[in-house]
Amino acid sequence: MAKKVLIMTQNFYPVIGSAGNRMKNIFQLLNQHGIQADVLTTEPAYPNKNLYRDKTFWDDESVNKATDKIIRVPIKNKTFSNHIVSRLFFYIEIMYCFLIMLWKLRKEGYDYLLVSTPPIFIVFSAFIGKFFLKSKLILEVRDLWPDSLIGVRAFDHNWIIKLFRLLEKKMYRIADEIIINSKGFEDHIQSKLKQDKNTIYLPNGPREYEIVKYKSYKGEFRVVYTGNLGLAQDIDHLKSIAKLLHENNIRFDVIGYGMKTEEFTDYIKKHELSYVHMHMPTTRRKSLELIQNSNIAIAFLNNEEVFSTVLPGKIIDYMTCRTPIIAGIKGTAAQTITENNTGFVYDQEDVHGMVAKIVELRENSSLLEQLRDNCEKTVTNGFLWEENIKKLVEIIN
Repeated sequence: MAKKVLIMTQNFYPVIGSAGNRMKNIFQLLNQHGIQADVLTTEPAYPNKNLYRDKTFWDDESVNKATDKIIRVPIKNKTFSNHIVSRLFFYIEIMYCFLIMLWKLRKEGYDYLLVSTPPIFIVFSAFIGKFFLKSKLILEVRDLWPDSLIGVRAFDHNWIIKLFRLLEKKMYRIADEIIINSKGFEDHIQSKLKQDKNTIYLPNGPREYEIVKYKSYKGEFRVVYTGNLGLAQDIDHLKSIAKLLHENNIRFDVIGYGMKTEEFTDYIKKHELSYVHMHMPTTRRKSLELIQNSNIAIAFLNNEEVFSTVLPGKIIDYMTCRTPIIAGIKGTAAQTITENNTGFVYDQEDVHGMVAKIVELRENSSLLEQLRDNCEKTVTNGFLWEENIKKLVEIIN
């Protein structure tokens, strides 16, 4: 008899970003491996609900047809606010709605609840739900929380942070299994446990059909940045990169969303950076096309220690498209780039060094081709979803 799994996540297709894509891949591949996987999620709302009125974002027919396996909970709070109090109420509302739905699903016979965090509040609904569903709990950790909250300096109420840390420990200890998408999380999680618990490394990655095997370049030399423009992404250094690329007559394409997007766009207009081209948030398929048509990709994270544990999904996307990386990062992500020779890593402050390397690579096609080959080898050998999902399938079965 096939095992039954309920995936609980705020981020799911067609929501843009690596989290939504990750959960879609887990959903599809578990079902392909004979596991009956369903999804409990919200109506798509990030970065804003109006975005998903455009049918362009609903571009995967296999998921569109799986309406009987996807439960979308409507939420009254229609706006994804960046204000910490508003966002807190937004998460509490989702937690409450998920609890109600779990109660309705209590006789469905799910063997596992697979809950994705952050946000942490959905996990609490899963904690309660596992008891009246009589299910085991798989906790999927995409980011360390509340450390990431502290890292972006969005919240500094010490007594609440202490409460959050207690809840974090509880979260790790109650889970029957723990999945991580970055090896940098492992030591932190083990330090919160009373006894060692096995963690399963399941990184973000491409599907086999997404890997670019070959690409030819026509026209101008292009640099790209895709993804969130928020507190974690070191927006000031990205502005400096944009200005320096403009001064070197290098085209810079940016697909950005998040709370700092307007600030970045205003900076581009104010300084009349005509070589910088801003793009509206778009589908994963179109984002990958833009990356594929670029010669170099940029990645940034701010210098807080918590971000040294992160492996951003965009770095894997860049490698998927055979696009070498110039990055202002440290820790796990920096190690991934340097060990696999898929680009060059710098201190966040060294924007002049980063642009100098981009200018150098513009004139060195043989080195660029070597880096491209390394990108393809890296994602094929270590990050392919079709291979890595087998770890999760083995646990469930």
